[in-house]
Amino acid sequence: MVVKKIQIKDFTVFSDFNMEFSKGINLLIGKNGVGKTHLLKLLYTYAVAKFSKYETVFGVEKGYMKINFYDSISVSYSISKVFPDLVFIPANEMLTHAKGLLSMKEKYGENMPFDDTLLDIIKKAQAWKLKEMPEIAKNIAPIIENIIGGVVEVKDDGSFWVKKSNGDVIPFSMEADGFKRLGLIWQLIMNESISENSVILWDEPEASINPENIPVLVDIMLELQRHGVQIIAATHSYNLMKYLSVKRKKEDNASFFSLYKTENGTAYEREEDYDLLENNSIVEGEIKLLEAEIEGAL
Repeated sequence: MVVKKIQIKDFTVFSDFNMEFSKGINLLIGKNGVGKTHLLKLLYTYAVAKFSKYETVFGVEKGYMKINFYDSISVSYSISKVFPDLVFIPANEMLTHAKGLLSMKEKYGENMPFDDTLLDIIKKAQAWKLKEMPEIAKNIAPIIENIIGGVVEVKDDGSFWVKKSNGDVIPFSMEADGFKRLGLIWQLIMNESISENSVILWDEPEASINPENIPVLVDIMLELQRHGVQIIAATHSYNLMKYLSVKRKKEDNASFFSLYKTENGTAYEREEDYDLLENNSIVEGEIKLLEAEIEGAL
């Protein structure tokens, strides 16, 4: 199952909002405050959590939402009939202090400064990896292992480590943030938290990733899409958008969305070609930098 569309009425920055998604990769851009992360959290909490959690996550009670899903023959379902396998990957790196965060959540409950959408990823990542490598991981896991120099291990106490190819075992707290981000993807595909027909809601996939590894990140996203995984991701990265445009094959399914503010709340435009987006805050930022550079040279 994949997300077909979402309808939002009078909720946070959305007044009357309707968005239909691609079955493959959906990259969302837009200035801060237009609701990119809110949109991801709405999709996730509506699908996997009780509706009452919205007050905790967003601090509001009013509003109307409806999410439809469709299967391989494009039959539409309402959220009340099907709960697809969604994974929310936050922009924050959550695994380093996994034990402490979950213990605090158990002790302090809703008074924790992290909402459930941030903590759920820890529980998914703590699941033990399968004995045999899943089919979806065969073209992805070796790439990640080469970059991080090893594999991810989860100890009995729920803590995360990286076992290096030379035998060293390093706690996540001592690893580079970019390696931890890629290690998380490795763990999720190896324990089948991400499997064929999963939906990934991904906030800033480029966070902490060295620019030289952005092409690898795009390769991973495209490979997941080729295994039936739907990705809905919010990004501020020009490189991520452009590499997806360059690396995608004709048969790959990917769409680009630009969210922007209007007098009637957030609106959006959708294009299959990134360069055709008219409301492009990323390009606007690049142009301003170029203008400042030219002005400084004069």
